[in-house]
Amino acid sequence: MTKDLNIKSSTIEKGLELIKDFVEKLLGPTIDEVGLLMSDKIKYFRFKNQVKILSKAKESVKDKGIDIKEIPTKILVPLLENSSLEENEEMQNKWAFMIGNLADSKQNLQNQVFPYLLSHISLNEFEKLSEFVQQERAYLEDHIKLLEQFQKILRDEDDNSTNNEYDTLRKNVDNVQQVGFKVDGLEGFEYSNLQRLGLLKQLPKKIQIEEVEVEINENIKDHSIEALYTIDDSGYRITPLGIKFLSACNEKKTNG
Repeated sequence: MTKDLNIKSSTIEKGLELIKDFVEKLLGPTIDEVGLLMSDKIKYFRFKNQVKILSKAKESVKDKGIDIKEIPTKILVPLLENSSLEENEEMQNKWAFMIGNLADSKQNLQNQVFPYLLSHISLNEFEKLSEFVQQERAYLEDHIKLLEQFQKILRDEDDNSTNNEYDTLRKNVDNVQQVGFKVDGLEGFEYSNLQRLGLLKQLPKKIQIEEVEVEINENIKDHSIEALYTIDDSGYRITPLGIKFLSACNEKKTNG
C-alpha cells in the first residue's frame, strides 16, 4: 500500500536555502533573479546549446547539399538530450555533423548507439581515436602493397628491390597484427574508456616461447618449451564500430 508524500513548501524552501551558496558558485549570481530557479537556468542552458547545435547542423546540411530524411524519434531524442549538455565548441560541431549525417538520405548511419558513444568520450579521446584511423589506413595500404609484391614474386618478376620491399612490408604488417598501435597523449583510463565503449580493442599479450634442452641421461635428451608473457602492455586496433562512429561524427566530404 503506497502513501502520498506530503512535502510542505517551507521544507522545499529551506532545502533550496541550504544549497543556494553552492549553486551560486556553480551557476553564477543569476540564481537570485526572481523566478529563476536552478532548474530554470539548467533548462535554458540546455535549450541554448540545442539551438546552437541545430543551427550548425542546418548550415552544414545546406552547404553539403544533403537531401534530408527523417531521423527516428528513438535516435533524435537522446541525441538532442545528450548534445544539450555539451559546452565545448569543437564537440558541438561533432554533434552537428552527426545530425547531418544521420539525416542524410544517401548514408546508412542511423543507429541509436552513436549519440550514446559521443556523450561518453572527451574531445581528446575523439581526436586520438582519429589517429588510430590514420594508422589503420596506413596498415591497409602496406597490406595491399604486400600482396602486390607477393604476386610479382609468384610471377617470377622478383628482383632484389622487390624482395627487399616485400621483406620490409611483411615486417610492418606482422608488427601491426601482433603488437597493434599506441598513440601519444592518451592516458590509461582513456584507453580503458574507449575499449569499454567498443571503439578500440586491445590485442592479446605477446607470448615468448623458449626452447630449453634438458639432459635426462647420457643417451636421451628432452626439449621442454617455456612460455612467458611479455611485461609490456600490448597495443590497440580500432574496431569497425570505431570507424563507423567517426564517420557519423565527421563532416561529410564533398565530391570532387
